[in-house]
Amino acid sequence: MAGAGSSCRGTRTPLHSRLAAFGASPHVGTTDVDLVIRLAVGEDFEPYKKLATNLRRSGFKLTQPSYRWVRNVDGAPVYVEFLCETDQVRAGTIHPTRQDTGSGFGAFNVVGAQLATRDYFEYEIEAERLDDGGLSRVRLRVTGILSYIVLKTLAFQDRHHEKDAYDLIYTLMNYPNGGPHTAGRDAATSPVRQEPQVIETLQLLNRCFNNTERDGPRSYANFQAEPDDINSKARLRNEAVAAVTQFLDGANIR
Repeated sequence: MAGAGSSCRGTRTPLHSRLAAFGASPHVGTTDVDLVIRLAVGEDFEPYKKLATNLRRSGFKLTQPSYRWVRNVDGAPVYVEFLCETDQVRAGTIHPTRQDTGSGFGAFNVVGAQLATRDYFEYEIEAERLDDGGLSRVRLRVTGILSYIVLKTLAFQDRHHEKDAYDLIYTLMNYPNGGPHTAGRDAATSPVRQEPQVIETLQLLNRCFNNTERDGPRSYANFQAEPDDINSKARLRNEAVAAVTQFLDGANIR
């Protein structure tokens, strides 16, 4: 979805940068960059070599697992992770390139990742290149709101990280021009809206967030509130339920 040779400083994702441009409250930030790729077909392994070469030239090193590259930027580790969706390996495992290509390149097989190649928007960003390389402007393809919500919901269900719930609700709450309900209306027009996988995952989203006792609202609240701040936790749980309810109403799911 974006070129590996255009590494720039920053902690916000392109989606959250776009939200911030509309006056959204600051996101807590991240140093992970997830890139969805289409796998090369046949014997065309040159794209893998080019990606690996560009990453190494930018100072990134291949780590284990082999879909993750890392380098330090201003004292913090920045991770670039490659994702794919394929039936050639099991979900949750790594799809490797042929060893004789010499690239060492791999991509993590994620259910739903290919939705992002059909549901996206283009976003132009200007930032400073690494290693005093000067300002550069690039145009990125960024996952659309529906595929983003689907992937975040699946991630939350799979690994149950509190930050996944936070990212999901933050994005809905701060969606431009209307918040969760507008996000739902935009999701309803997505080219992947009628995909069975999408429908099933939105039903899962509803189950995870349909009342304040569910794990979704509790994870969202626990990520932000102090452990003994009962009032803040209650407010945040209600906030999460309302955001998902409005999103699903806007998307005509409920």
